[in-house]
Amino acid sequence: MTDKDWLVLLEKSPKKAHYALISQYGNLVYAIVLSKLRGFATHEEIKDCVSDAFVEVFRSTDKFTGKGSLKNFISTIAKNTALNAFHRISYKRKKFVSIDNDDFELPPSIDNTEEETEKRIFNERLWDIVNSLGEPDSSIIIYQYFYEFKVREIAGKLSMTASAVQKRSIRARKRIKEIIENERSSFDEKKKR
Repeated sequence: MTDKDWLVLLEKSPKKAHYALISQYGNLVYAIVLSKLRGFATHEEIKDCVSDAFVEVFRSTDKFTGKGSLKNFISTIAKNTALNAFHRISYKRKKFVSIDNDDFELPPSIDNTEEETEKRIFNERLWDIVNSLGEPDSSIIIYQYFYEFKVREIAGKLSMTASAVQKRSIRARKRIKEIIENERSSFDEKKKR
């Protein structure tokens, strides 16, 4: 089915057009999601992400005018959905720890409660800053420092060159440092008053 055929079918029967889209591009979307979440997400989370990607495609059909390729349109949405899922899952895993997990930590002792609280607040703020960088910078930083991937591995996952990943990483780290320094200096100013 060509892109034009699909647009005609969408006008006549949106339900049939959506089934045709899943039939034609289901494997592509699954492959894209799998490439972003393999080894990180569960099978159920990957299936949910594929479903979310198609939901987003269906919500965005009015944005597809037929000028570009339907395949590229769907691929972009699938990639963005997978990256959003990656952030959501990694945040959830960091935030919620099962008590059955061997890595479960007891609350800090009375001796270092203040220090632990400050560390936790700083880590949450740092996570917010990394997520605010936008794509692909936030993914680069997460892959590089949270998962300790090499630049070439990140380049492969994000379909970028290694030099582009390196440059973006340097710029992103500089932006993170500037944001933290600005926040610290404004905090110090408030303390003085």
